[in-house]
Amino acid sequence: MKPAHVDPEHQNALIYCADDNALPSALFSASRAALLNPDRRFDILVCSLSPIALPRYFLDLGIKPVHLDYTDHLKAAGVRERHLPITAFLRLWLPKAFADTYERILYVDTDTDIVDPSLSDFDLLDLGPHAIGGVRDKQQWTEIDRSIHEFKSRDLGRGAYMNGGVMLIDTEAFNRRGLLARLLRTNETMAPFIHHDQSLVNLTLRHEWAELHPHWNWQGALWYHRFTAEAAPRIIHYVGPYKPYNTNGNQLHYPSEIVKGYADFMAAHFPDRPQPEVPSHSRLGKARIALKMRYDDLRLTRQLRPLSGRFRDDFEVFT
Repeated sequence: MKPAHVDPEHQNALIYCADDNALPSALFSASRAALLNPDRRFDILVCSLSPIALPRYFLDLGIKPVHLDYTDHLKAAGVRERHLPITAFLRLWLPKAFADTYERILYVDTDTDIVDPSLSDFDLLDLGPHAIGGVRDKQQWTEIDRSIHEFKSRDLGRGAYMNGGVMLIDTEAFNRRGLLARLLRTNETMAPFIHHDQSLVNLTLRHEWAELHPHWNWQGALWYHRFTAEAAPRIIHYVGPYKPYNTNGNQLHYPSEIVKGYADFMAAHFPDRPQPEVPSHSRLGKARIALKMRYDDLRLTRQLRPLSGRFRDDFEVFT
């Protein structure tokens, strides 16, 4: 396996894995990270299994395109694509690819929005004895001890279940412990999975990952917009089938200003691609949407506060 070819400027990196379809959303998030963090202590990489050429605008922001020619490795490992592109599994090879380049990798999915002007502070998070840190999956946000089907169906009992969309990785610890080999053994012995690479990580590393504050991977913001603004998370993750850049006709799920942010970005940088449709509602329609949003906020906020309340601040880590 060849090391990645990149000229590092920092010892840590924020990394996206994207194919051509996911490239615009990856660059939306990456550019937000760059613009909000001009004095950052991390590089920003967009990795792909095929060569990608970025417009000058993104290169000038310091975003680095990296071709990782690992398609044969992924196929040989037998990872199953189903409805996800095989690129989704590339994240598992990042610590190997950048073993001699970066001490820490903050991997983020392409359906995220970086809203933190102090994102460099991820280097202050203490992972304790673990190689990976992450946030509980939204399945356990309103019920922390909820039984997870993937554990229960394999008689593994209850346990914390991590969302794989944001992972903080200590590259040296990951490689020294042979975690890639362990993940691939899980793929051989426990497939098929419900959540693909996320399933691999959770079934392999039960009780072996550090739990971060939900602010580092704020999921489900489309159900509690007001609470999201109040919580002031660092990374917003648009989980689920409806994205602000691809609502599949369900524009009611997102406030128009969020969809407009993506629409303006797409019009400026990818005018030849399908464009997000900014919702337009009547006065009555807007009132109904506002009422529903307020109801969801009141109902879910009460259930969500205990999750965040377990942490003293964004830098407390449960190991």
